[in-house]
This record gives sequence, structure tokens and C-alpha cells, in this order.
Amino acid sequence: MLLRRVTPISPNTSNENTLALFNSNEDLMVLPVVDREQRPIGIINRLQLTDRFSRSYFHEIYGRKPCTEFMVTDPVIVDKNTSVQDLGSLLSSVSAWQLLNGFIVTDGGRYLGIGTTQDLLRVITDMQIGAARHANPLTGLPGNVPIHDEIDKRLARNAWFCLAYVDLDHFKPFNDVYGFAKGDEVIALTGRILADIADPVMDFVGHVGGDDFVVLFASADWEQRCTRALKYFEVGIRAFFHAEDLARRGYETENRKGEKEFHALTAMSIGAVEAEPGRFRNRHELITVSAEAKKKAKSLPGNTLHINQRRY
Repeated sequence: MLLRRVTPISPNTSNENTLALFNSNEDLMVLPVVDREQRPIGIINRLQLTDRFSRSYFHEIYGRKPCTEFMVTDPVIVDKNTSVQDLGSLLSSVSAWQLLNGFIVTDGGRYLGIGTTQDLLRVITDMQIGAARHANPLTGLPGNVPIHDEIDKRLARNAWFCLAYVDLDHFKPFNDVYGFAKGDEVIALTGRILADIADPVMDFVGHVGGDDFVVLFASADWEQRCTRALKYFEVGIRAFFHAEDLARRGYETENRKGEKEFHALTAMSIGAVEAEPGRFRNRHELITVSAEAKKKAKSLPGNTLHINQRRY
């Protein structure tokens, strides 16, 4: 839990009364200051105020003056709907002093509570441990459990995102001809490409299993990112084929009847579905539609992107 319910103080609260509040609660490290509209305007740090009161004549001179005399005027303020990832990214760019003060949480601009950097680090660590527990051992990408959790979270936020279902065409015959070790290398290549084209803050890349992947895009340029993935894969996959197979754009295998079958070079197919607010009631509906989009992409030759156009 990141939000701590701490009663704020007004700008007119005296320094001595502010110190008394700190002394009455040894766990209290900061006090937010809000205006009459309950909008945060600053924050008081316990250590800083205590240090000042330890100085000669400070109490006599500043004790009855308003707390704004020593208020930090540039605290980190975030909305309650800010994601943990976005909050972590924001705090990574602030000063050490701001990190010590933590952050103020608002709801529609009005004060709601505070959060500490320690609590945020604890949450991020727990998330990383959970992700590692469910990560695919080959690519290191999140597996089905975190994928489903992430889809559920994005649907619950009722914000637009795009689900791209990624699959490799003609992958099984590639494994049969070139071996499972090479097949694993192709899977790893796919994971690296998708991680490379995705925005590390806004987007989410997951490995469903085998040669199936998903990317949850919040990036507005998601279509261009998908196109880059297809191009990168088209170039990268060539290193895995013999020269003669590249020349004829495929290779032959024998089926169970002993008949020769020609298989095209392994390609990437992406089925994309835009999850507009309120469009899908749950992840099962969204995943079903994305599977249909992926199936249509796979029906086309080469590295392809199919964008769902159906309305439900």
C-alpha cells in the first residue's frame, strides 16, 4: 500500500505547533501543507525542522511564525491514478532531497495522502520478484500470469491501449529441419526485437509461450513500432537459414506420408486490436478478438500486420 493517510496542516500553522505534531508521532517524517481548497502547496520535513529548533534562539524568533517560513515549496505531487511504473520513472529524475520527502498524492488536484520512497521501492521489488517468478526462462519476459494481470489493470483503468498478438509462421518445420537449439535462438531473437521496439515505460511485452508473444501498447505510434518489429525480424531471421534456402525462399521437408512439402521462411505475424475505453468487458473478450486478428495476419504471406476493424 503506497498511500498513507496523514492529516495535512494549513499555511498558518506555527512552527512550534508543527514541531509538536512531529513529536506526538515518532513515525511521522513529513507534513503536507494545503490551502483552503485542500490543494497541496508544500511539505514540511521533520529532520529539517528539528535541526532548526536545535539552534540558539530559533524558538524565540521563529516558533510562532507560520510553517511556510521553512516549507519545501517543490514537493513531488502525483495523481492517485499514476501507475507504479510512471511514479518510479518520475522519482528517478528528482533530487535526493525530494526523494527523502517522498511524494504527495492527490485526487483531482486535492490532497489525498502521502507516499514514501521506501514504500515505493518495496512495491517495485515485490513486483519484480513476482515477474521473475512467472518469467519465461528463455526470454526473461513476463509469462501468462503477469500478462493477464497487466491486461486486467489496463482494462480497469478504462484507458485506451492496443494489444498486439505476435506469432511466428512456419516455426515447427524450422525446428524439425534446423533443430530445437536454433529454434530457441529464434524465440530469443523475437523477444529482443519486441522489447527493443516497445516503450519501456508505456508499453508491456510478454511471452505467452513457444513462439507466441503479446505487446500491450500505450504508445500512440504503436503501428509504426509493429512495422519496425516486422522489418527487424525479416532481416534478423536470415542469419538462421542456409544460403540455398534463402535463395529459394524456403525449404523442403517430408510429411508423414513421405511426400515432399515446401515451407516458406519463418516470418512474423501480428494481429492488433485497439482496446478503446468500454469496448471490452474483460480480457477474455479482448484475447479472443486478438487471436482472430492474429489468425488473419497468418493467412497472409510474409511478415504481416493485421489490424482488427470489426466492431462489437
